[in-house]
Amino acid sequence: MLGALSDSDIKLLRIFYVIAQCGGFSAAQAQLNLSQSAISTRMAQLEARLGCRLCERGRGTFRLTHEGNAVILASRKLFASLEDFRTEIAEAQGSASGELRIGIIDNSVTHEDERVSRAIAAFAAAAPNARLRIFIGGAVELEQQVLDDRLHLAIGLFHHQLESLEYTPLFSEEHTLYCARQHPLFDVPDGEITAERLREARYVSWGYGEGLPGWQPPFTFKEVASSPYVEGVAYLILSGAYIGYLPSHYARQFVAERRIRPILARETWRSVEFSLVRKRSPRITRLVKTFLDGLGLPAASG
Repeated sequence: MLGALSDSDIKLLRIFYVIAQCGGFSAAQAQLNLSQSAISTRMAQLEARLGCRLCERGRGTFRLTHEGNAVILASRKLFASLEDFRTEIAEAQGSASGELRIGIIDNSVTHEDERVSRAIAAFAAAAPNARLRIFIGGAVELEQQVLDDRLHLAIGLFHHQLESLEYTPLFSEEHTLYCARQHPLFDVPDGEITAERLREARYVSWGYGEGLPGWQPPFTFKEVASSPYVEGVAYLILSGAYIGYLPSHYARQFVAERRIRPILARETWRSVEFSLVRKRSPRITRLVKTFLDGLGLPAASG
């Protein structure tokens, strides 16, 4: 049974975390710069320290045990806490160093609003010794990581207003209905596209995104496919088999290449709101404040 946590224990946990992320011992060798036998030795040491088996491994197989999954979840929190500890100590010493972890929803980099890019540039200038880590993910995933302290901030489209999180509006994003060049509606003039024809077309839903305030489409669609990610929706639309919504900034290049076209843009246009999410807390770190300053947002929690 593990007692006090030592530096060597943390090193072993980091090795195990990489193994789990890579999906096995062989896959982790290059990242860890260790031989498979050395990895096996480290894993045996960790399992002996914890008093449980963390994974099932054999020829071509790797699977985390129940205990292994629990250790991975606890390790994520531990590593985040260690980074936060280093950041707080650096702040106490008057240094803007440490680590800031930010999550951003997928496929938003082409948005016309440049505040996030400007904030990153301002942060790099104001805190040159700090480490900035950017993670890309879905809205639910990012919210959970903020709750678990794996992220300090998240930027995206959120329709669940969780009490323990604070949501600050940043900018809006326009979405329009599209079809691809191979789709039967591509060459049909908007004036000839009826609600009935749209109801008959196969529609790809954006899943989580379609629960956002103000989303409600003006037509009823026959939903037969879905993806929680913009790129997943784009793949389905580009196949020519489906119609669906995409952010206008993301679709612009495909429209210019005539690979897709908007359908009844005036009628189908929708606007959703990007927000910055952080934990409600009376205390804010210097690095978080620096990034908020770059966004032009107040540091005080509402």
